[in-house]
Amino acid sequence: MPLSYAPFVASDRIHKAAANAPWMSKGETSNGVAILQGALADLGYKLPITFKKSGFPDGIYGAETKSVVYQFQSDQKLAGKDGAAGAETIARLDSLLAARKKSRPFIRIRPLIPKVPKLPPAHTLDERYKIGSSDPSIPRDAGAGVYDSEAMELSMFALAQVITEALPPFGSSAVTFYGVNCAMHLRHYMSASGRPLTIDLEDMVDSGPTPRERFRDEVAQAKAFVEKLGVGTHSITSRKTEDSYNFESESKDWFYAVGGYHTWGKGTATVAAGVDGLEYALDFEYRFFDLYNWDGGKSVPLAGVTITDEFMGTFHRQGLAREFDMRGSIKRTFRWRQGEAIPEEQYELSE
Repeated sequence: MPLSYAPFVASDRIHKAAANAPWMSKGETSNGVAILQGALADLGYKLPITFKKSGFPDGIYGAETKSVVYQFQSDQKLAGKDGAAGAETIARLDSLLAARKKSRPFIRIRPLIPKVPKLPPAHTLDERYKIGSSDPSIPRDAGAGVYDSEAMELSMFALAQVITEALPPFGSSAVTFYGVNCAMHLRHYMSASGRPLTIDLEDMVDSGPTPRERFRDEVAQAKAFVEKLGVGTHSITSRKTEDSYNFESESKDWFYAVGGYHTWGKGTATVAAGVDGLEYALDFEYRFFDLYNWDGGKSVPLAGVTITDEFMGTFHRQGLAREFDMRGSIKRTFRWRQGEAIPEEQYELSE
């Protein structure tokens, strides 16, 4: 029988116990035991020794956990009352917890399937810019709902701890599952600080053809607009943001670190009369914004659990993690002459 309750679905160890391969019993210490303990506590069973040290599940299948599992088996009139958590016990816990969750539903604010923006169509480039320095209006994602708006489930806490402990510390360059950036962004989310994060936009732009083309398209729009201006110095900015997406086939790191995002450009342009025609200089800034949350359908394995968008959103609503704004920018100075392209080396990051 397939499992339904999110923390159970996520845990490889719970899946094995549900198939008696093997069951969990006294003497085991594991993440699966911590999730089991949290599930029992969520159903009202008391485990004072288990929770004494930190106030949360300790993951140790000691005498107390065995006794409480036996009590649960007795209360549910299960056939095998032995204090070990095997197929019958896990299945009954799963059905009770899933039903309990269903009785307190929430409205999913964002769609199950992520909206992947289409690549920018051909357009009249200079219509995308205007004179001025104010940033365009930035669309806001509704996210997973209101932060800390649901009662915390101890089984969800145990699951959050499994993920947090598997991630490298802040500032580490260690690669976890798909890359440094997705690990760093996930750890920031799990810290529940909600503080904005500045992303490594240079690295993201270099990660694949789609983000690179989006950057170059923005530069092309700005260039075309500048070439319509008269001699003098002008502040320019995008009329609106444009959307793009980090595809998993191009970079798993940035697919999980960001996914979809909004970009725009702005800068100061100088148009001067040269000996052989007009000369242009553009101090340009390419800007990025996104809200960190997980698109519907995303999942990734880590430390014996499968992280899904469903319980990532639940973490936020239960106060175990918190969505945050991501921002970033790339600055370049472009110089070119009338009728010429921007030299290729000017797109690259100067040493």
